[in-house]
Amino acid sequence: MIAGLTLTGCEDPKPQPAGETYQLTLQAQSVPWNTPHAKGQQLITDHYRIYTTVKKRSLLKYLPGLMEASYSRYLTLTGLSDRPQNKRMPMYIMSTRKEWASLTQHRLGKHAGAALSISAGGYCYDGVCVLWDIGPRGTLSVAAHEGLHQFFAHRLAQSLPMWFEEGICVLAEGHQMHKGTLRFTPGNNPGRITALRNAIVNSHWKTIDQLLPMDAGDAVGTGRIEKAVAYYGQVWSLAMFIRSQPIYNAGMQRMIADAQDGKIHNAMGLTADALKKLKRRGRAYNRTIAAPIFEHYICDDLERFEREYMAFSRELAGL
Repeated sequence: MIAGLTLTGCEDPKPQPAGETYQLTLQAQSVPWNTPHAKGQQLITDHYRIYTTVKKRSLLKYLPGLMEASYSRYLTLTGLSDRPQNKRMPMYIMSTRKEWASLTQHRLGKHAGAALSISAGGYCYDGVCVLWDIGPRGTLSVAAHEGLHQFFAHRLAQSLPMWFEEGICVLAEGHQMHKGTLRFTPGNNPGRITALRNAIVNSHWKTIDQLLPMDAGDAVGTGRIEKAVAYYGQVWSLAMFIRSQPIYNAGMQRMIADAQDGKIHNAMGLTADALKKLKRRGRAYNRTIAAPIFEHYICDDLERFEREYMAFSRELAGL
């Protein structure tokens, strides 16, 4: 997944209400990392191998703990069980955009164009996250978001539609830190709330039949930042709404489980080979599966769902 991200977690100096908390500091193994393109260190944790040239002590201190906490959070968000991994997931976090661009060009070659247009944050492509430092708070939030794209790439046999994957990755962003602990707050994401409110008030709202076939490229490709961030606000609200309703949430869980087990093609009336062939068509994959998958697993009455979703979104946006 290649998508530009800005925003989102927050550091709160006050104690937070009771909830699942994680220790932000953990003892990661550190070894030198030297290549023709970069010189830095590897931070090795249970599930990650983080290659970084970052020098900021606060980011180096919290990044390993944030990613391990995020991994636990991904299991909670998706309902998937933990599994022993043969290898740690790779993540690159560069100190500057110039270093990031050089690494991106080296890794993606002729396919680097879309990634290089990203203005802040980074991307996940082929199961590898490649980010740069946009400040500790923003970098940690982008890492949590892109890390879930990475988790899906490593865990699922078949890809999910973007209306869901982007939405649930936004849910992974919001967090609060207090005295070395971290608590995830998917519903408390000021940047996304503002984007959602603006989408509704300024007529950037996409109806559910318009939203389903979209991906991040469609949003960014408008050339208007307010429409791009509106997309992320809407899919965030969509994921929040689906998870809040037992019947929709149950369908979501079935969808994720089927994607993990390589059975999602059944919802399309296709064979596994036919879905694999469709996947090779790039963005056409999402545009083809998005609506049928939604109607199969979530709701086949789009008009009713639109009314419920809009009402939920207005309340979430404080309108």
